[in-house]
Amino acid sequence: MEDIYCQQIIPGILKVEVIFETEQVLAFYHTQPYWEHHAVIVPKTHIESLSSYSNNDALNRDFFEAIKVVTKLFEENYGGCRISSNVGDYQTSKHLHWYVHHGQRIVDKD
Repeated sequence: MEDIYCQQIIPGILKVEVIFETEQVLAFYHTQPYWEHHAVIVPKTHIESLSSYSNNDALNRDFFEAIKVVTKLFEENYGGCRISSNVGDYQTSKHLHWYVHHGQRIVDKD
């Protein structure tokens, strides 16, 4: 399965609109949004999913800072948002990522 985050986004081959970035985490607007307003937060190192994640204090700190920054932006601009992460067969890319989204779904599931 292709890992668009490791292969295209993190190395900068596919340009994204960055919202927040640290050495360990990247938050950006989804390149093909499923929701009216849709952001993605990923670790810059490959972690397959939340179920295989080993606790890492520095990465946890950066993840929560990214979630805080992006959700605050969405709350200020749209009044609120949802946060989600897919695991296992629900993942279209086997790379841990969090979605932050608001509004109507604009793309149906396959």
